[in-house]
Order: sequence, then C-alpha cells, then structure tokens
Amino acid sequence: MTISKTWKRLLLIGVILGAIVGSWAVWYVFYKPHRNVGNEKAAFEMTAEALSQAFATDTAAVSKYIDKAILLEGNIAGIEGTHLSMGNIICNVDSTALGTLKGLKAGDKVKLQGRLTTYNDLMEEIMMDQCVFK
Repeated sequence: MTISKTWKRLLLIGVILGAIVGSWAVWYVFYKPHRNVGNEKAAFEMTAEALSQAFATDTAAVSKYIDKAILLEGNIAGIEGTHLSMGNIICNVDSTALGTLKGLKAGDKVKLQGRLTTYNDLMEEIMMDQCVFK
C-alpha cells in the first residue's frame, strides 16, 4: 500500500506543527518567570498568633491559606540559619532579605511576608518560604 502525496504533505505538516508546539512548551516551562511573593499584594494580613489559632480551630485552614502570600506580624521566637520562627510558624527567609535577618534577635517584633507551603499537623508547625521583611 502506498501513501498518496496529499497524505505525505499532511503528515509532514503535522510533524512540523508538533515540533513547533513542543518546542514552545519546553521553552515556556524552562524560562517562565518565577513568582516573587515579596512583591505580591498579600492575600491575608494577620498576626502570627491569629494564623496559629486559625490552624488550631479550622480544619479547612490548609486549603484556605496554602500557596497564598501572607503578611504576618509577630515576635521572633528564634533564628537558626536562614530560618526564623514565630511560635509554631517557621519562615525560610529569602536570600534577598538575609542582610536584615543578621541584625535581628529573639524577642524583636517583625513584619514579614511569605508563601505558606505546608502544615505539619503532628508537630503543629506552619512552614512558609520566600519570606521578606516589610
């Protein structure tokens, strides 16, 4: 069985279009701009205690706050490396804000914005990343 010229042309056009669309998809995935949580408008503004209380009392808090930019205000409980804790909230400080982190100590009041990533219900820890000081 032989393939007619029309079918060969359609097949060639399909392969070329597939290569173009596939190349664009790969480019888009690898070169898409990263999310900058520090520059976003915060979806929620609250104290660290209020966020902790929301997770303690509301079972739907994870779906409400996950992957959202949250502006928190509270006192520093401790600093370890690039991680800052405010009670049971642990914030991984963004590399652009490490200079500010060096001048802080436990007990200082701070305002920081970050993205809530996970909640560990066993340890009751709330994890945030990309945290920047406001």
